[in-house]
Formats: sequence, C-alpha cells, structure tokens
Amino acid sequence: MKNISFGYIFLCLVISLAILLPFNAEGQTPIPDFNVRQSMDTDFMLMRQNEIPTFRHTYDDWIQYAPGVAVVGLKVAGLPGMTKVGRFAVSSAFSVAIMTAVVNGVKYTVKRERPDLSAKNSFPSGHSATTFMTATILHKEYGWKYPWISILGYTTATVTGASRILNNKHWMSDIIGGAAIGIGSVHLGYYLTGLIFKEKGLQEGWHRHLVYIDDNHKYWGADLKCGRRFILSDKDNKDNSILPFRGSAASAEVEIPLMPMTGIIANLGCNSLVFKNNTSMNAYNALAGLYWSLPFARILEVQAKGAIGYAWHKLGNGIDVQLTASFNILAGENFKMKAFAEYETFSFSEQKPFLNSFVLGWSTGFCW
Repeated sequence: MKNISFGYIFLCLVISLAILLPFNAEGQTPIPDFNVRQSMDTDFMLMRQNEIPTFRHTYDDWIQYAPGVAVVGLKVAGLPGMTKVGRFAVSSAFSVAIMTAVVNGVKYTVKRERPDLSAKNSFPSGHSATTFMTATILHKEYGWKYPWISILGYTTATVTGASRILNNKHWMSDIIGGAAIGIGSVHLGYYLTGLIFKEKGLQEGWHRHLVYIDDNHKYWGADLKCGRRFILSDKDNKDNSILPFRGSAASAEVEIPLMPMTGIIANLGCNSLVFKNNTSMNAYNALAGLYWSLPFARILEVQAKGAIGYAWHKLGNGIDVQLTASFNILAGENFKMKAFAEYETFSFSEQKPFLNSFVLGWSTGFCW
C-alpha cells in the first residue's frame, strides 16, 4: 500500500511537470492576456476566459479547510478512526509542517507568475495543498471504515482546486502540484509518526485493507478526465484557421455496472479549441455508451469504451462519437488512476462537417 501511495504521488508530479512544458511550441501565435508559453495550462485557462472571464468568488478560501474541520469534528465526537488522539495530533502536525515547508519553499524558488498577474508565487497552489492534505488525513483516519467520508473529502478538495482556476488564481499544473504535495505530506507524516509510535496509539479494530481488483464485483465509478487534443487534419486547414490546431479536454464521467467489469458510461465534457488566427472557443459534449474492463494483475486492468452523443459550439451542433482505450491502476481501495488514448469525431462546421481528433490524457476518480 505504501508503494501504491508514493507511486500515485510521483505520477501526479510527473503530470504536473508535463503540463508545465509546451506540447507544441512551433507556429503558435500568442493568446492575449497570457504571458506564458502555450500549453495545456493555457488551454484550460481559455475554457474559463471563453465563458466566465469575470468569475470572482472567495468560497474557496473557506472550503479548503472543510475536510480538516470534518476530521477534527469526528474525533471530538468520539467516532473511532485509525489512531487515538495523541498519535493523530502528532501525525497531523508532521503533515502540516511538511506541506507548509515544501509549498512555501517551492513557491518562492520557482516564482511562477499567476494567471491574473497578481504575484509570482503561483506554483504550487497552497489552497490545493491544504485541502488535499486535510482530505488525505480524513481518508487515513476514516476511509478504511467509511469510504463515503473519503469520497466527500476528496470531492471537496477537487472543487477547491477547480475553483482556483475559475478564480484566475492558478494554472492547472499548480493545482496538480499542490495536490501531490498535500497527499504526499500526509503519507510521509504518518510514516514518520509510525517510526516513533510503532503500534502504539492505533485504534482497536483498525486494519489495513488488502487492495486488489475483484473481478466478481460490480464496481461503480466516477472520474475526472483531462487530456491534450491532437487535431487530425492537413496543415493548410490549421494554418488558415478552418480547423483548430490544438486543444484540451476535460470531462466528468460515471460508470454504472450491469455485470462485473461491464456496464454503461455517461460523460459530460468541456473542450478548448485554439485557432492560429489568435482566437479560441469552447465545445461541449454529452455522451453515453458501454465499457468493458479486463483485470490482469492485482491492481491493474485495461479498459475499452465506446460512446455516442451530442456536441455543441458556436460553429454548429451535431453528433459526437468517442472510442477510448485506457490502462488503469487501483491506487487505493476506492481510487483509480487511468492513462487513456481516445479517438473522437464530432460535428464541426458547414465547411468541415466533422472534426477528427486524438486525445491523450489521464483521469482519476472513485470506485466502489
């Protein structure tokens, strides 16, 4: 389980660093208001700029602490968790100290400019690090017995991270970097506490679950997907802005089992499409289809999906088709991470009836 946790943190950091780098630097013209090289970071920020450029709310300043308030409240209420109060206090103190030191050390070393140009301390997101740290403490203490507590905690953390982008305070990679630091700080904090306390201070009845994929179980799933879109078209169509030359995709997807390893998927997505004439637009889609999974190791599986639905954007509306293959890892009893490749075609314009593209990306989410 420790190897899985640290592998998860390492993968988050790799993804974060990958987004920081430009995916296609040749021939790109600068997008107004973005004083950075173009990458998935700018693509995701364009989704916001295209629809809600004036979005400003401060609720994320408060909900970042919600998982922490919840875990302290449950302790005060006397609900048995993983550890008793003394050991819990030490584990939490280690986690907070590690998170704070790493976040501030990186922030003022990297000195990355925020998207709203308000300061040069964007990477990583402190809000994201804080909320994912407290969500992970909540998961450590109560997730082994009450999975829905973990799901609610991490959902709150995800909303906090997304809100930092909506508020124009952070790039996508800032959020992922902050989340990785927050999660990693807790695992390291609890590990150090274990070296001190050994088996003392553990709650009676606590036990570590064996993590494995049960191919006889009907798994429900809920995922957040992100990816880089590669447009399948000739260079002239892209150079003349008949078709976009790049884009990114984000979606929420649920899996509803019909039988073990097979079921229905439903997907809602938002996509940024960037043209070489220095413009961009959002495209939205809603799809439904089928999935099939094949476990081949204790925590590994491959998955195939096919879905059909509807896409809409300012150039036109119409049919949308997706074919997806993914490699999945069970990163905890109720958590999966997936790397996927996806072919998608959807209605585009009178001049070009369909936009064909290939999406490479990742997703993370809950399974139960």
